[in-house]
Amino acid sequence: MRDADSSVIKMPKPLPDIIKTYKSAKIWAGSSGMDHTGLKVHRGDYITILAKGTINVWPAKGKEYAYGPKALLVFLLGDNDYPVRRYKGPELIEVKEDGGIYLGYRGSEINPSGRPLKPLHFNDDVGSFSVDIIVWKKNDPKLMTKLLEEASLVQPKDGDLKDIVQEFRWRSGGYLALQEKTTEVEKIKKELSIVETKQISEIKKEEKNDAVPPKEEEVQGIKDSDKEKATEDLTEKLQKALQALKELEDTKKKLSEREEKEAQLLARLESMERERSIQSKNLPVIAVAYPNDGISVDSEHVSLYGVAEHEKGISKFEIFINNKPVSLKDSRGLQIIPRDRKRIEFSERIHLREGPNTISIAVQGTEGLTSQKTIFIRLAKKQEKVYAVVIGIDKYKNLPPLKYAVNDAREFYRYLTEVNRVPKDHVWLLLDEEATLDKLRRTLGTLLRRSAGKEDTVIIFLAGHGATETDASSPDGDGLEKYILPINADPMDLYSSAMPMSEVARIFQRISSERLVFIGDTCYSGASGGRTILAGGTRATVSGTFLERLSQGKGRVILTASDANEVSVEKDELGHGVFTYYLLEGLRGKADVDGDGVITVDEVYRYVSAKVPQATGQDQHPVRKGEATGQIILGVVK
Repeated sequence: MRDADSSVIKMPKPLPDIIKTYKSAKIWAGSSGMDHTGLKVHRGDYITILAKGTINVWPAKGKEYAYGPKALLVFLLGDNDYPVRRYKGPELIEVKEDGGIYLGYRGSEINPSGRPLKPLHFNDDVGSFSVDIIVWKKNDPKLMTKLLEEASLVQPKDGDLKDIVQEFRWRSGGYLALQEKTTEVEKIKKELSIVETKQISEIKKEEKNDAVPPKEEEVQGIKDSDKEKATEDLTEKLQKALQALKELEDTKKKLSEREEKEAQLLARLESMERERSIQSKNLPVIAVAYPNDGISVDSEHVSLYGVAEHEKGISKFEIFINNKPVSLKDSRGLQIIPRDRKRIEFSERIHLREGPNTISIAVQGTEGLTSQKTIFIRLAKKQEKVYAVVIGIDKYKNLPPLKYAVNDAREFYRYLTEVNRVPKDHVWLLLDEEATLDKLRRTLGTLLRRSAGKEDTVIIFLAGHGATETDASSPDGDGLEKYILPINADPMDLYSSAMPMSEVARIFQRISSERLVFIGDTCYSGASGGRTILAGGTRATVSGTFLERLSQGKGRVILTASDANEVSVEKDELGHGVFTYYLLEGLRGKADVDGDGVITVDEVYRYVSAKVPQATGQDQHPVRKGEATGQIILGVVK
């Protein structure tokens, strides 16, 4: 899932008072499981989900398996909102659990916790859904309906939106309106009958039996001369009420027909899944006894053990290592050539390359049905170590505080030590009071330099304020020096109280490691707001050349939260800097697009480059500088 390029409705800016928060997202076919939208809700909140689009869940069968959101879209409201809910339309939903909002599709293929039951079933799907999520400040169906109606007027040619608004109007108050309008029609008819027959004397009798009788003063004293006028007015009033009633009944009928059609689509979808399941039962079966998927080994060779079976017979059996075929031989040294055998036991010695490896076993039955099983193994580089310095500063002594820089650093430290299992004595964590200028210099320039060898990987993470100051000698051509600001930085004296990027560049050159990654959730734009400070009134166009300087040297890669003239922002709803939030999300698995179980610098950069601009309205764009020989691995997906 990603933020939508085009929303269902064009929401006015600033957001109307009735809306607490709002987000548009795009759900693309092929995305299995439930994805976090980035929105958080609380128990008692009211939300509305608007969705349109189609996804074809079996394109090989043609367009007949292209379904809309009501057949496929599912969601979770809150972190403990299990099982997943089916999207029924633009209704008003009360939140029962605190937590995030998650979206997915194909509910029959997702287990109650939100994980896909059969991920491969999603691979061939095509299409997408556009989804708008509105969190309301209060439960007021009239104001909500009015807002959506006004939004639809801006998009008069959007038939889907017109239907969505009409359905929301009905779901939020239609049943009550129908009941009230029916009562109103009956009341007008009774008033009209009394006026026409002058049955004034019967009013008190009718009051005893009528739950909503006309008031006596409304019909008493009607003269013959007034009878015609009263009849005319009541007739006109009745016609309007009947017309409104007809429109409500037509809407009810239309929605009933639509719900019946959706029920048929769901039944058809379930039938399709059963058909797929039956087909899968007829596929060849592959079982691997060793190695387990996702393990890391130290030896260049691994023994692959397993068995392949098919009740109709096996006509073709192949093993691939990193997409290259393996020459297969049995225990006697003879090449394995299947001849309608129903069972093949395999035992192969596989040569691995350094880093991630893919082993695939492909089996074809005599009827042409094919199965494939893939496992991922990582060959760890011998004597390779990881060293890291993690810095986060919120409570500056002489500068405006930040909210989430310390949280960013703490979570990145936790990722390194708990998820990636980097030894804690290999990681220096400097938070707030620990992040003085002296400690920064000693940790980066002395401790890190002494510890990290040529074969080791060095990661430096910084979350905090950045600043620029006029300096005619700057080699970047913009007349500005850029600084990392420690806890005790003085904005009026950066030269003696902060660490200039020229010094950081020298420190990087002194470190012998040939794989050094600097990750900075900070900025140097000179613009107002975010994680940047104006020193001495400086406001100028900042050159990105200083990032080139930092990345000089073999294996130096710089990854920053924003471009040179942009602001790196924090968001309360994320509890992080936007860049760090998506950096961590990518490292925990979302960036692993090739599914090899490891996250490289290139993968995480591609991920944050897509997510951060979408989350900031295109105001912030991460930057990558520098090159390395081979891939630099930042993490392993567990």
